[in-house]
Amino acid sequence: MNVVSDRGLQVGRVVDVSFDETSGKISSLIVKPASGETFANFPRNEDGTISLPFTAVLSVKDFVVVNEKVIGIYLMRSAAQPTGGPPSLPSV
Repeated sequence: MNVVSDRGLQVGRVVDVSFDETSGKISSLIVKPASGETFANFPRNEDGTISLPFTAVLSVKDFVVVNEKVIGIYLMRSAAQPTGGPPSLPSV
């Protein structure tokens, strides 16, 4: 399923989904970026994919729409987070 931002940027394609094992809720979408420049400052997984927080998802229909502001907040929090723990996900 294709992923686009709320501003129309082609983000990539969903290749997997991460769940919280205790709650069963989706925590993030694992996305193969459309290009190397897509979300270039976003941390990459070993296989080159990116993990987008599910709190950034606005809509899921024919494609997934994500909120760029929420992703920006996530990036700022992860940059400010001391090493050793995952950043907290922003709420919408």
